Amino acid sequence: EEIKQLCSHSIVRIGPKRYNELYSEVKNLNKLLAWGHARALENVLDSTACNLAVADQFGNESFLLNALLEKGKQIKLEQRPKAEQDTAVAAASILARAEFVQSMEQLSKRVGMSLPKGSSDRAIITVGREIIKNGSQNTLAEVAKLHFNTTQAVIGHRES
Repeated sequence: EEIKQLCSHSIVRIGPKRYNELYSEVKNLNKLLAWGHARALENVLDSTACNLAVADQFGNESFLLNALLEKGKQIKLEQRPKAEQDTAVAAASILARAEFVQSMEQLSKRVGMSLPKGSSDRAIITVGREIIKNGSQNTLAEVAKLHFNTTQAVIGHRES
């Protein structure tokens, strides 16, 4: 909350259901991530004037550059590995993690069980199969990223 009060910020939350819809269109995790970063940057630029933005380099630099809209294309964008060494990027990372943790708590309440955080833990497969057993594969799509190998193991398309 202190970061939110001190800094202009924008959190672009993409819940699992929307993530799955977007991923089925884009079919590239880094392009989807770039889209979210670009929307957040554009939102901040609506309320804050600046000439430079720093972002973590998570894929081809062109992904983020191509995802920017008018305001984002008017500033200098510096992408670099380990950009969280920059205070603003570190603050953004903290805000994103806090949003993720809160979202996981909400999704856990929705399905009535604690959802593990991560992608390769056997506990995730166990919980995922329990969600399908108690609900449906559609329920799983509301709380999980469907293209992940772990999710494919849950629904029986891959070995666990």
